[in-house]
Amino acid sequence: MDIAELLSSRGRLKILMALLEHGELNISELARLSGLNHLITNKHVRALEEMGLVSEERLGRIRLVKLNSSRPEIKLLEELFKKWPSSEAHER
Repeated sequence: MDIAELLSSRGRLKILMALLEHGELNISELARLSGLNHLITNKHVRALEEMGLVSEERLGRIRLVKLNSSRPEIKLLEELFKKWPSSEAHER
C-alpha cells in the first residue's frame, strides 16, 4: 500500500487518529472510538500492520493494537494531524 491509499481511506485515518490520541487500544475500543464496525476495523488494522505502522499483541482473547512509534512515518503523521485543522473545528 502506498501513501495515496493510506490517506484516501477515511477508516484507516480514523484508526490512526484514535491510536495517536489514546495510545494502545483493544480492538473493540478502537472500533468504537473510530466509529467503525468490528469487521471493517479488523480489515484496516491488517492493512496498517502490513505497512508496518501498527502492531498487535494478543493477551488471551484480548487484542491490543498500538502504533509502531519508531517508524518515521508515524512521527510525520502525528505532526500532520497536529497541524491539520479537524473537521470538528470547521463545524463550529
